Amino acid sequence: MDTTIKKLTKARAGLVLSSPFFASISLHLKLKEDLECETAYTDSVMLGYNPEFVDKLTNAELKAVICHEVLHIAMLHPFRRNSREPFKWNVACDYAINPIVKEAGFSLPEGALLNDKYKGLEAEAIYNLLPDPPQLPANTVMIGDVTDYQPDKNDPNSPTPQQQEQQWKITLTGAAAIAKAQGKLPAGLDRMIQEVLQPKLPWREILSRFITENAKNDYTWTQPNKRYLYSGLYLPALNVPTLGTIAIIIDTSGSISQKELDTFASELQSILTIYPGTEIKVIYVDTKVAATETIDIYDFQLHAKGGGGTDFRPGFEYIEQEAIMPSCVIYFTDGYCDSFPEPPDYPTLWILTDKANFEPPFGEVIYMERRD
Repeated sequence: MDTTIKKLTKARAGLVLSSPFFASISLHLKLKEDLECETAYTDSVMLGYNPEFVDKLTNAELKAVICHEVLHIAMLHPFRRNSREPFKWNVACDYAINPIVKEAGFSLPEGALLNDKYKGLEAEAIYNLLPDPPQLPANTVMIGDVTDYQPDKNDPNSPTPQQQEQQWKITLTGAAAIAKAQGKLPAGLDRMIQEVLQPKLPWREILSRFITENAKNDYTWTQPNKRYLYSGLYLPALNVPTLGTIAIIIDTSGSISQKELDTFASELQSILTIYPGTEIKVIYVDTKVAATETIDIYDFQLHAKGGGGTDFRPGFEYIEQEAIMPSCVIYFTDGYCDSFPEPPDYPTLWILTDKANFEPPFGEVIYMERRD
């Protein structure tokens, strides 16, 4: 056994007594020397490593790197990238998990990505907030990458991505239960794992569909359709789709967390980038209109104000008084209120952050989290 393998084995063994959750997951991974990677990586099957990188680490730092890779799996990152750009996805994932490693008491190597701005956010939300390409500090060290899981082409029994993900969910449940029984699963990590394991409604897809359905497509004769000019036909061209004005009403009664606001804002910003020219009117409401602001797609920062009770009427009354005439309204709330206005003439989407039994007299309802 070479010195690098001994070092990795010692580090993993050292986690067994102090951090059974991280130890249990890491022991499911096959160690693989890989000179093509600069540091380490996981695809949910392998724990790949560059021996030169490992040999430079202290035992404490190596434990942190192993826990880093374990958290990529615990957050199911090998199955969640979809069409996102790989490097930017890795950066987003690192920003999501490194604070957890640190808060669990491990010593991250110098240069590991940490930024309080992204603390508590999921990788998808961070990805949407990152510039393109990501701008990283000069001394940044990507201490461990995550790569997409790919079935082994040479093994007919190799699980599909869906099967592999499901198997890991079962493994994560068992590992979390064992660590929790020993009193060695941090409360924050326990909560995050439960959020990963509990399926959610595809609220992002529903939000995207709602916005797309209400986009206004129109034709213009001032810009002829070039596709038919060669044949002598002068036909109108389809304008770039726009929403005109979209009104966002945000319940600021004090029960909406900043994490929920950030997630909502990043997803909405990502969707609205395909609708240039859209005016976004944001209305912050508790029992009255606490503040309003107009923002654009390229600077989508929400500055919530309020903190009182909840009343759904003031936001709609403000829209009518100001004659805003929105193409649609998105109301972001926890749902604990029954003071509704008369049904408006425009479509309304209610995004619920909590598990309230919410049945408004108008509009469509989606939940950020799955109801029990």
